[in-house]
Amino acid sequence: MIGYFPVAVTFGIAGTAAGLTGPQVILVSALIYAGASQFLLLASIKAGTPWIWVVALCSLLNVRHLLYGPLLARLLPPALRERLRLAFLLTDEVFATAFNRLESVAPARRGRWMAALGLGAWLTWIAGTAVGAHAGDGLERHFPMLAQVMRFALPALFTALVCQSARGGLGLSVAAALAGAGALAALGHTSLAILAGAVIGCLAFRLRRRA
Repeated sequence: MIGYFPVAVTFGIAGTAAGLTGPQVILVSALIYAGASQFLLLASIKAGTPWIWVVALCSLLNVRHLLYGPLLARLLPPALRERLRLAFLLTDEVFATAFNRLESVAPARRGRWMAALGLGAWLTWIAGTAVGAHAGDGLERHFPMLAQVMRFALPALFTALVCQSARGGLGLSVAAALAGAGALAALGHTSLAILAGAVIGCLAFRLRRRA
């Protein structure tokens, strides 16, 4: 929740700058609730992209959730209605936290635990968006450093998730991924660095398991 709030504030500021009203920006966060897709939506609005392409791009961006679901499904209650409710609340950060902690929760409490985790993140995202949409410009004027801090919020959030997940002999894999991605990023290939880091980390993990 602490990590979500500043990123949501940034989205609220960006949404109003793109020409959306405050209520519209808040509804985007409440109904779409997909951080990267929401920023893509704003860029598409500015570029005048046809809505069918916006839907296609956002769907492609979120296809990773097809991998998240099966990994958590074995730990969740079997009722379809409850799983559908939890699916709406699933994000990268919720998945990472649940994947690391859900197994230690008593089976009878896992549905409620997952719902509380997801609702906390969702409500924080909406609240941060509202603050950014209605008070973001004033905050940036009074606290100029705030803009710089908020830009680092998302990388800091994912760094915290990596540290939380990097246990049980994953240190070498994470180090290899960071080294490979860092080298490409230093050369200016930032998008390629993300993909390369993921591939290098997976390969390092498999090689270590075989050793």
